[in-house]
Amino acid sequence: MIMLEFFTVLIIDYKLRDHDMEARIWFESERHCQEVLNEDVAQPIYDRLYDLYGNDIMMSCYVTEKASNEVVRPRLRPEGLGNDG
Repeated sequence: MIMLEFFTVLIIDYKLRDHDMEARIWFESERHCQEVLNEDVAQPIYDRLYDLYGNDIMMSCYVTEKASNEVVRPRLRPEGLGNDG
């Protein structure tokens, strides 16, 4: 069975000269985004921004409402093909 998944974005929020800045990386699923966080793939970028601009920084995955795949639904059985006895 195919599970419905949603586009998910990894967002790094930080301040640059008192301006709110945002870096975004898009994924097809929350699982993919969480894997990047868990494997520290984005950690070097986060650490560098922290070193440059201070501790007003946050990195997280945000799940959108836009489905990234289609759920395959079974077709209705045509009339007359049922098990009526």
